[in-house]
Order: sequence, then C-alpha cells, then structure tokens
Amino acid sequence: MKHEERMQLAGSISARVVARLPGDVVISGVYGSTARNTDTQWSDLEMLFVVRSGSTFRGRQFLYRGMPIGLIVIERNKLEHQLANPDFGWWDYLMHTLASMMVLYGDPEQVLTWLRLGQSVPSAKYREVLEANLSWLVHEPFGRIKSCLVRRNERDVGSAVMETLRHMQGALCLLNERWAANNTTYQGFVDTFSFTKLPEGWHDLIPTLWSMRDMDQIVPMAEKLVNNFWQLLADEGVKLPVNYQAVEDLPL
Repeated sequence: MKHEERMQLAGSISARVVARLPGDVVISGVYGSTARNTDTQWSDLEMLFVVRSGSTFRGRQFLYRGMPIGLIVIERNKLEHQLANPDFGWWDYLMHTLASMMVLYGDPEQVLTWLRLGQSVPSAKYREVLEANLSWLVHEPFGRIKSCLVRRNERDVGSAVMETLRHMQGALCLLNERWAANNTTYQGFVDTFSFTKLPEGWHDLIPTLWSMRDMDQIVPMAEKLVNNFWQLLADEGVKLPVNYQAVEDLPL
C-alpha cells in the first residue's frame, strides 16, 4: 500500500469511529512511519484515539489487506494523569507519540497542550520514578548477557544486549526529562545522542553493540557501558539501589 492510500485509509477509519461514537473522540491521528512519511508497502498503520472519560471504545488490532493496523485508545483523564505522573516507559511512549502524531480529527492545539503538560512535570518526579526502578533495571538483562557467555549461548546474547540497552535508554529519558523514538528501533537510540546526560562512550558503544555478533567482544563492551551508566547516575546524585548482603536486612 502506498503512503497516500495508507493516509486515506487512516482518514476513513477515523471518520467511521467519530461517526459511530459521536462526542467520544477528542483527538485521533496517525503516528509512526506513516506520520513521518517514511512508510513502505510493508509498513503497518498506527493510530491513536484520545476519547472522553467513560467511552466504550477500546483499542484493537487487525489486518487489512495483509497490513497490520493498531488502534491505541486512551481516555483523556488517564492520558493527562499519565503525562503529569510519569512512569518508566509509558510516559516516554506517550510523549513521543503525541510529538510525532499527525492529527486527523480534533484540535491540534490540544496535542500541544498535552505536550506542555508532560514537559511541566517537576524534576523530582522523574528522579523518583527512576530510583524506584533501579533494583531491576539493567541488572537483570545484563546478568543474562554474562550467563550467555558462561553457557556459550550465542543465540540469546543479542536479545539480552538489546534489552539492556532499552533499559538504559528508558532511564536516560527520565534522567534528561526528554523522550525518544520507539526503543525497539535504532532511531530510538539515535534520538538520545542529543541528550545532555549520557554515559561515557554512549555515542560509540551503542552502534557497535547494535551490530556486533561476536559474544567474546560483546560481553566486555556491554560491561563497560553498563559500568559507565551506573557511574553517570552516581555522578548525577541518583540514589542507587542498596545491595543487601543479609536476609535480615531485606525490606520485607
């Protein structure tokens, strides 16, 4: 399907939903490659619907002539609460989606208002969310990287590296109070290159780790980046998780 046809389809879907649920839809639009006009014949169609509180419309996924279509639906009050109270990952996703969305129905100024709401969150809230997730963040997937080396498991080391990098990307979004593209794509990491607060070597190690396949080289390189990541957080005054040594000390 060509870009123009995909946009026409998105417009038709939006119009049908608005007509079927009068008064429910506040904003509808497309995001992702379709909104950027970088879609190909193999691209999916991603749409966001912000609806009034209490709407019965729910998100759904389906195929249309072989093309995956995803409709993300979120109630307005939940969207605004999420923007004002960030959590790990979902806030970043919402901010990027709103910033890149092409509005098909509703007032585009409302989208700008939501973006300003997300940008107005006090720095202390970002720090609180970051610190609350650090016990699991990066530690778990990085442990799997090292386990892969011990087991000589070349099949799974790549996925463990990607998850480690995604965890770090999410943390850096909170630390910098910025957002990036989808963290399953390389562009999501490119977006972080303009951040002010980054681990030493981030610009060089990310592209190398992304494409490297030699496990014996991956592990020490990933370890270097992870150590630099924790050093960055410490330098920024982030409260690092306690590494408990006795069962009696666990906060149970």
